[in-house]
Amino acid sequence: MAVIRWTPLYEPGCGGWLTSVAVSPHNPRHVLLGGDMLGIGLSTDGGDSWQSTFGLPSWEIADFTFHPIHPRTVWVGTMSGPCLSTDGGRHWRLMRTGFPPTSDWHYSAPIQKVLINPRHPDHLLAFGGSHRQWHSPGEPQWGAVWESKDGGNSWRRIGTVAARHPDNPQSPGGNIVAVDSADCQFTTFYAAVPGAGVLVSTDGGRTWQSRNNGLPHLHVMDIAVHPRDPQRLWVALSNYQAQPGQPVLPGGIYRSEDGGRHWKPSSVGLSTKSTTDPNLTARYEAIAVAPTQPDILLTADTAWDGGTLYRSTDGGASWHAILRRQDVDCAYPAGLGATVIEFAPHSADIAFVAGSEYVLRTHDAGKKWIDVTAKRVAANSWRGRGFSGLCCVNFRFNPHNPRHAVLLAMDHGNFWQSRDGLRSWTWGGNGMPNWGGGNDVAFADNTGDVMFVTLGQFGNFEGIARTTDGGRSWAILAGASRGLPERYDRAQPLGIYAASPREVWATVGGKLYFSNDGGDHWEVIHDGPGFGWIAPVSPGARAFYVCGESGVWFTSNGR
Repeated sequence: MAVIRWTPLYEPGCGGWLTSVAVSPHNPRHVLLGGDMLGIGLSTDGGDSWQSTFGLPSWEIADFTFHPIHPRTVWVGTMSGPCLSTDGGRHWRLMRTGFPPTSDWHYSAPIQKVLINPRHPDHLLAFGGSHRQWHSPGEPQWGAVWESKDGGNSWRRIGTVAARHPDNPQSPGGNIVAVDSADCQFTTFYAAVPGAGVLVSTDGGRTWQSRNNGLPHLHVMDIAVHPRDPQRLWVALSNYQAQPGQPVLPGGIYRSEDGGRHWKPSSVGLSTKSTTDPNLTARYEAIAVAPTQPDILLTADTAWDGGTLYRSTDGGASWHAILRRQDVDCAYPAGLGATVIEFAPHSADIAFVAGSEYVLRTHDAGKKWIDVTAKRVAANSWRGRGFSGLCCVNFRFNPHNPRHAVLLAMDHGNFWQSRDGLRSWTWGGNGMPNWGGGNDVAFADNTGDVMFVTLGQFGNFEGIARTTDGGRSWAILAGASRGLPERYDRAQPLGIYAASPREVWATVGGKLYFSNDGGDHWEVIHDGPGFGWIAPVSPGARAFYVCGESGVWFTSNGR
């Protein structure tokens, strides 16, 4: 029997939210990329291409930490606990001896970051949290500080950050979204906890004290420490709204010169826009300092109408905008919500920024940025670089043309098509919604000009999209005037099949709908229950199968 071999399709973009980027201090071409349910991508060429990785117990990834001596040893925090790789990030294994038992229904010990003692690398600390602010049922041990003195083979809990009961080291704590230290003695650590602000430990992570004097509110999202002066640090503040409808306090950057005892604004040149909508008020969720030139910093306003990356060359005393969303050439329409920022350890000119659906890299101090998850190969066509976490729900070849194929995915994935044998991909088209998820596609003619797509996810009906020009433009079919549910009604669409450009069947809300006028009007021809996917006997046939809650159904005439 011939061996079946699988190769990547190189669909564009990463398909979800990025949560971490790390450049190896041993080799600037060795880069790791993590995401929200995306797993980990490994690059050995500085981010030009990505390889798959293996062994992760779960795919909600937090921060990476490279070993100070061994180039191929890397730690990463995950919602399942700390994971270790000894081959540069290609293979991972969970290292949680001493942690509470795992559970089938919740995360017991999420880890945001592992720190390594530079003088004694077998001495590690792991910090309980999630910068992505994942939620979990049960009682995850947020805020826990775990210590290992044998290179991660065993752990014990030594403290709690933002403990509800400070006298009890086992007390529930706060979500540690960031932690940092530049202390070669491995005794002083700074943690950011939204709602609790900045907390400092001077005894190796055992006890923690709040240091928030001068901060306008406590919604701290990131922290960065000067690489050569552990008393000098910066924090990024999100915005804060006490009650719905009240003005929102904008976020910003604040700086301390005395280990967090006093904070002063460091936001000259940054947006400080305030509204009554937190999504439209300035907020800052990441701050990075260049290891080789600590006066150079990067941050970003992640408000929906902000989307601006800022650079400082004077230690945060002033900032200037270096990138806005309209300047970004990438495959996806997501805004420039840079919640992850990372400098290369070797050069302040090289940096990565990431947020939703793409990762940008500069080699020239921010003058030019490229998307390292996809590259443009033609005017409207893209090819991925190997790291994809698209939640793809369907893939179909055009039965009339094997070089034409469509993939459908959740969220912004919606609809991508290839007409060159899977070498490049084109997203949607005019009229295709940017968000909402695609489920199935029907090829209604021999040319691929006429297609129908079911749209919607999480039980919502986003409409049936129709194109008659091969995907250049789309009309959204929905509403009572067409015999369909209204857009955003609770009626999950799934399968769709067309015997011709005029005869189309679709399952919506568990019912089978039929149109004999190309989708202009529809009627329910079977109530189901729970009808889902449709499989024709042959292309163009009116005979097909439909799966449902009570089994598989068959029609010989489509009625």
